[in-house]
Amino acid sequence: MKLNRLFLLAATGLGLFACNDNNLVEGDAPNEILEEGTTYVGFTLDFGETKTRVEPEEEEAIEAESKINTAYVIVADGDKISQITSTAESGKYVLQTTPGSHDFYVVVNPKTVPTTANTVDEYFNKGVAIGADEFADTTTPSFLMVSGKNTFDIADGITKDQAIAGTDYKTNSFTIEVERVAAKVTMTCANPILTSENGNEAGGTISGIAFNLHGGATMAYRMEQDPFSDIKGNEWTYEVPGIDVLDDEDDYTQARAVYCLENIHTTDIYRKGNTTHLTLKTTFTPTNVVDCADEIKPLKPNTQDPGSSFYVVKEGDFAGNYIMKADLETYQAGDSDKMPEGVKVLSAEYQNGECWFGPIWIGEEFPDGELTEAPIHRNTWYNLAISKITLPGDPEEPDIEGKEEEPLYTPTNVTITLSVLPWHFIEREINLH
Repeated sequence: MKLNRLFLLAATGLGLFACNDNNLVEGDAPNEILEEGTTYVGFTLDFGETKTRVEPEEEEAIEAESKINTAYVIVADGDKISQITSTAESGKYVLQTTPGSHDFYVVVNPKTVPTTANTVDEYFNKGVAIGADEFADTTTPSFLMVSGKNTFDIADGITKDQAIAGTDYKTNSFTIEVERVAAKVTMTCANPILTSENGNEAGGTISGIAFNLHGGATMAYRMEQDPFSDIKGNEWTYEVPGIDVLDDEDDYTQARAVYCLENIHTTDIYRKGNTTHLTLKTTFTPTNVVDCADEIKPLKPNTQDPGSSFYVVKEGDFAGNYIMKADLETYQAGDSDKMPEGVKVLSAEYQNGECWFGPIWIGEEFPDGELTEAPIHRNTWYNLAISKITLPGDPEEPDIEGKEEEPLYTPTNVTITLSVLPWHFIEREINLH
């Protein structure tokens, strides 16, 4: 499914002045008197009213996701860039050009400014580096927004005033749609159901749910590719840690977001080392724990503070239950080999009560019941809604080191509900083990 959606740009009075790199000048004649073979064309380019639409209501996108720092309207003759304007007048970008059919492109907030020395292919169809730190800057954001190829038939004899005042193609007045290169990821969790791998009845509470993004692409095409081809030099290395999970499943619009570049590959090359994913961390506080003694005793209420370290009993009569590190050390009194009755083997330490889950592949697709792809598309919002957590998870953050070439797997503990809405909005329900 192609997830890319374009944003319609509404005019809001950006100031504009025509510049052109093709020596198409008016001369000394008044504005209403055009030199032979020239005409004006105006384009609406403004993100002020951009919405993140979620039916049945509309939610505004935050300013950083739609802010224009710089914008360039580009005219191309075939593959050659012939004219560029970056200034505005009365709400429209205006160019003086020749009548007839022309190709137009737009790029917003680029690090590298287009020039007439560029070709369309080298500027739009080559991978450019964009780092996670740039998306994290909400004060002067670097959300690269671009359009595809737009071909318009430009009428002759249209003055600048007519192009600015015009509302349709007959007066050389057009709107160009653009899309963000970034994708948006959020996670929500409302009263998750806690279960145990071993069915114990110890109970407990979780807090401080947060996720880390791993394996983000370091490069992207400025313009959408169809068909997509893999970008030479992409390293899949940037990471974004510590993103809070919103504890309100229904109000995802308030969730803290992280942004990443699209993660699309050609057929059958999705691997753990080149696929963007999340790891999830929670702090778990058991309600009832093993009472350390030389005889088997009933579970006792946990008296340790939230965030205290614990172990999971792996073998013995108390298998599947929790034992607090402080209680065990008091019982052992310096003899690390001494174990309470009913406890034979312990897990690794869950330091500070931290439990880890994942990897969670953000763009999961399950053809024929097996996970073979996990594409992330630009201009798309992915929300992962946690509906169930199966404890205890892992004592350390899942790591793909040494497993980079392994194919993705289909986790049986993840259920997905997919919705596609402009940004686009995607919601997934996931069960975590």
